[in-house]
Amino acid sequence: MVPNEKISTRRTYLLLSQALFSLLEDTLFEKITLTQLCDHSMVPRSTFYRYFEDKYDLLYYCLQTFFDTVRLDKDIIYLKDGKGRAFVAKLIAVMDKNKSSFQKICQTNKNGIFMDILRNYMLQILEQTVTQLEAEGSKLKISRPVFLYLLADLYISMAKCYLESETDCPPETFSNDICLFAARDFFS
Repeated sequence: MVPNEKISTRRTYLLLSQALFSLLEDTLFEKITLTQLCDHSMVPRSTFYRYFEDKYDLLYYCLQTFFDTVRLDKDIIYLKDGKGRAFVAKLIAVMDKNKSSFQKICQTNKNGIFMDILRNYMLQILEQTVTQLEAEGSKLKISRPVFLYLLADLYISMAKCYLESETDCPPETFSNDICLFAARDFFS
C-alpha cells in the first residue's frame, strides 16, 4: 500500500484482486476475460485500465501482494536455519488461512499457464535475492540457473503438496517436515 493512497484506489485494487482469485477457483486463468473480471468486481472497464494494462498485470500485482504478506527477504533461499524455517512457516500459514480457496485455484489451474506464471514470478524473486546476496559477498557453490530453477520448483511443489495432501497435516508440522527434507534429515 502506498502512503496517502486514496481509499477508492485501495478499494479498486481489493475488488479486482478478490474477483480474480474468485474466478480462478472455477476458471482457467487463460479463459478469464476482462468482462468477467469487471462484472465480478463491479469495477468499470475504464477504471480497470486506469490501474492495470491487462489481466496479467493484475495477476502480477496479486502475486506481489501475496508475497508482501509473507514478507519476503533474503531468507527465502535458506531452509535450514531459523530464519528460513520461519519463512516456510509464514508461507504455509498464509496459505492455510484460505486453504480451500487455494486448493480450488491449484486444482482448476494445474494444467494451465497460471502455474507457469507463478514459477516465473518465483524465479524473478529468487534472482533478485541471489543478486542481493552476491552484492553482499556471498557466492553460490552451484550454477545460478540450477539453483534458481530447483528452488523455485521446490517452493511450488511444497505449496502443491500442502494443498493437495489427502491428510490434514497441521501447518507447523508441514513446515518442519519441509525443513527436515531440505536438511536431508529423513530418518531417526
